[in-house]
Amino acid sequence: MDSKERILKMLEEGKITSEEAIELMSALNTKSEPEQKEHGRKTGREESDSGEPGGLFGDYVGQFVDEFNKYVNKDKVNDTYTNVKGKFTGGRQAKQMFDGLEKAFDSVGSSFDSVFSQGPKNRLIETIDQPFSSISVDIANGSVELKPAERGDVVKFEVTPFYRKLDAKKNYFQDIICDVKNDELVIVSDIKSARVNVVIEVTAETLRRIILSTSNGNVKIADKSFTDLTVDLLNGDIELNQVEAKNAFLRTSRGSIKVSEGQYKGIEIVSMLGTILTDNLDAKTIDISSNGSVNIALKKETEEATINSNMGSINISVPNGRELEGRLSTVLGQINYPPELDARYMKQQDIGFKELMLVNNTDEPGMFLEVGTKVGSVTLHRS
Repeated sequence: MDSKERILKMLEEGKITSEEAIELMSALNTKSEPEQKEHGRKTGREESDSGEPGGLFGDYVGQFVDEFNKYVNKDKVNDTYTNVKGKFTGGRQAKQMFDGLEKAFDSVGSSFDSVFSQGPKNRLIETIDQPFSSISVDIANGSVELKPAERGDVVKFEVTPFYRKLDAKKNYFQDIICDVKNDELVIVSDIKSARVNVVIEVTAETLRRIILSTSNGNVKIADKSFTDLTVDLLNGDIELNQVEAKNAFLRTSRGSIKVSEGQYKGIEIVSMLGTILTDNLDAKTIDISSNGSVNIALKKETEEATINSNMGSINISVPNGRELEGRLSTVLGQINYPPELDARYMKQQDIGFKELMLVNNTDEPGMFLEVGTKVGSVTLHRS
């Protein structure tokens, strides 16, 4: 029986305390590290397979208590160490060793949270009792979803990975604000070390205003009406489904934007790096800026559409019979359009800038199009 086994045996028989065992293990590891490495190469597998508390198990326990000595007050680990030791003794040591490790760290309650990048999620549901007509959301890192409520107004938080800064009085996340002020629901999180995912469930069908800002997450809004809607996202996708707004502004620095159904008087969509998709978008005024491709189907109600892309093709579908006027252009690409359109090339080159003018010779007001891309083709369809 080597020195480590004797220490463990004495600890099991109650002859020494956990604190004394930790000190002895640490001193032994420091003194005989070369010898232990050589011994582990020769006999580690045999002793581990035999089920005795030596070999790889003894080496692991030595490293384990050394790490605890570095970061944790020894008075706090007595019970924890005893519990972990109990899990290791007996058969199937390897599995029990790793199964008990997370519980050991949690029971110590030290600064080990910063060591791990993954862990259990913390969830909280906040019931909103005060009335509000506007929403302001500012999340440093996480996804946001807004949808109709089944019962009352609630905000659901999911914070991950390790995060335990709870307010003891309110049982609430210390670094997250969720409150109603001046008829506005305000949600703020400046946590950058963890993801804060937020789901807002609202009973009111129409809200006066929503301003939503977040990073490194996706935004989803469905089945709601607004007077003013603003979504400003850094690195993530935006998806709107069945949304109505008088004025809407959607922007993402890196990600796709998808707008399905819905009605808008004016909507501006900006994707600095990503694809913009629309499905049955009903808007009078549309303004789109993108560094990627754009696919859009315009309705008869659309009066004006301005679409610009730096690098990507633009595909536009316009209803049959709708009069058109305006301009289509590309620096490097082709312009494709139905032959029945009244159009004429202002600048036609095989390579280089191309500009096509759309002419409306009728008395009926036409849909105004200003469509241009630097690298890519512009294609106009009739539907």
